[in-house]
Amino acid sequence: MSFNFAQWLRALLGGGAAAGRRIPDPVDYPMPGDGLGQGEERAAIPLSAAHAAAGVPNIAFRRTAVFTTFNTAVPVTDRHGLAGRKQELSRLVDAVVKQRKHALVFGARGSGKTSLARVFGDLADEAGCVALYGSASAGDDIDAIFRPFLGELPLHRGTAPIGEQPMSVQQLANLFVQGVAQRTLLIVDEFDRVAGDRARHDMAALLKLLSDMHSPVQVVLVGIAGNVDGLIAAHPSLRRHLHAQPVPPIERDDLAGLLRLCASQAGLSFEEDAAQTIVSAAIGSPYHARLFGMHAALAAEAAERERITLADAQKGLTAALTEWGELTPDLRGLFARALAEGGPLRGMIALAGVLAAHSPVLTFERLAEAGTELFGESLGGSPAVDRTIGLIAPALSETPVPGEFQFEDSLSPQFLVLMANGAAGRPAAAPAVRRETAEARELLQGVSGL
Repeated sequence: MSFNFAQWLRALLGGGAAAGRRIPDPVDYPMPGDGLGQGEERAAIPLSAAHAAAGVPNIAFRRTAVFTTFNTAVPVTDRHGLAGRKQELSRLVDAVVKQRKHALVFGARGSGKTSLARVFGDLADEAGCVALYGSASAGDDIDAIFRPFLGELPLHRGTAPIGEQPMSVQQLANLFVQGVAQRTLLIVDEFDRVAGDRARHDMAALLKLLSDMHSPVQVVLVGIAGNVDGLIAAHPSLRRHLHAQPVPPIERDDLAGLLRLCASQAGLSFEEDAAQTIVSAAIGSPYHARLFGMHAALAAEAAERERITLADAQKGLTAALTEWGELTPDLRGLFARALAEGGPLRGMIALAGVLAAHSPVLTFERLAEAGTELFGESLGGSPAVDRTIGLIAPALSETPVPGEFQFEDSLSPQFLVLMANGAAGRPAAAPAVRRETAEARELLQGVSGL
């Protein structure tokens, strides 16, 4: 691999000039029925000696511990379990608690936005604020978004009772400014579910009013991806009072640390190649790292071992893909057909998954730029991008920003990449390519299938 191209790849993987796109290392995982070898190394320290002393089988206890420590259903609430988010957490504290700005926390689903918001709320509590947490729903208007918070607000004595009639933007602002007795942070998760233009416009108007009126209440909106620009555009002057906090993919070392922490809490440990295989497949997502790590740990537990091997990691990826396919059979079928029909475009289809995993919003331009750099004009140019998007179009939806789209199931891109890596048949022949593209395909071996 040439020095310049290697340097470009390092930038692509870790930031720098090509920041915003990272191509994971090739992931080798078996399809059902493949044979796998298993390695043995020294055992990790058991999770609880008390359970062993009480006669509870270590392996049976560890299975329960695996489900607990790798839990993907519950957001992290302990700052010590929040992997790779120290910088984002510090910026939120500075902007919201110290500078009294509102905040937008946005990123791909599974990136840890909710966990970040939960831990931030705990830190704000420690700083003397009242942090209240709620979640928006599709179809909510401005009153419905904030109604669940009203009964928990620290109000001045003598504040008039809050009625059941819907409140306008001005009425909410008056209540927050005149009635609230203590610094309060209202954390609204899943705000991306609110699709109505009126609700987004009202939210922008409310934030502007609260800032102009020096309100003791700040609002933190979580989950916004494609509609951030739309919200800010409603009130350009809001930029002075707003902190936009992206939640990017977690760095590889931090993801590996998260896996090791979860494993150690279950009395297990990872071999290095096993951990790195899962890190590559997760593409920066703590959700997917926990999910894949859990299945790998269960494979080790089933073999009555305390060391998670590469074979366990491969089995874990297969199990996770199978589980996801059972829950979303139509989407898995769509991906399988797209990969089968894509022929030499399988690499571009996988690249779309990689880019979407790294940042929730895709554009034709973004995919064309990355595809041309990796595969050349014949496979990455505009006609190929049009064909690629067409193959996976039923899985995509448009965002409120013209020209942008995203996967409707925002957890699916990692599974698309896994399928491209091993589930689809490979084309019989590949066209001649330039050296740099060939080297990129070597890096993506098993993903592009070329």
